[in-house]
Amino acid sequence: MIRLYVPNLLSAGQNILLSEKQAHYLKHVMRIRENEEITVFNGRNGVFLSKAVYQGKKNVGLMVSQQIQSQKNLPPCGLAFALIKKENTDLILQKATELGVTDIFPLLTERTVVRQFNQERAESIVIEAVEQCERSDVPTVHQLTDLKTFSAHIPEGFTPVYLAERVFTTEKLSAQLSPLFIIGPEGGFTNAESQFLQNMPGMRTLHLGETILRAETAAIAVLSAWNFRLF
Repeated sequence: MIRLYVPNLLSAGQNILLSEKQAHYLKHVMRIRENEEITVFNGRNGVFLSKAVYQGKKNVGLMVSQQIQSQKNLPPCGLAFALIKKENTDLILQKATELGVTDIFPLLTERTVVRQFNQERAESIVIEAVEQCERSDVPTVHQLTDLKTFSAHIPEGFTPVYLAERVFTTEKLSAQLSPLFIIGPEGGFTNAESQFLQNMPGMRTLHLGETILRAETAAIAVLSAWNFRLF
């Protein structure tokens, strides 16, 4: 059954008019028939069952019937990463969502080549990943910021974890932590940035192995390892 994100507050008996993009997706991509059942969620009120209602040639509405799953929020887990090439940034957004990240922080560093970040597009990629992986909560995509500004505004409760390339450590992470993993750009952090990160209050350092990983590989590796508590 198709799962669809809607920003509306959800309740039984509610009627929702979908956006033009979503209407096109249901009618012309997924070939949804009128009165076919669709599950909907908004990241706040759980998951609801609904039926598609055609309204003319272009418009599609949903008639919400009942809640079928209460809201489930995954435990806090953050990922901060320096922007890389567009397609690889997209991959990080998608896979981080699938692997349970709740907060995503795009960063600008000294060696960051890509300097532009389309927040709306990033949020759209995250929502599509949420629809696919059947989460009911939606990760927060934070605004693009530089490393020092980011370090001064880490949300309360998160423990920053620096993924070091050449700083070898056997440090273990407690399963009770709410980690915020920090990944550098292509070419890595500069020596000054690396020193800055290691001196941040509460910073933990994590080493992923003997080889130097690409940024997107490091993101998938560390989040997968965290999910299975392999540290």
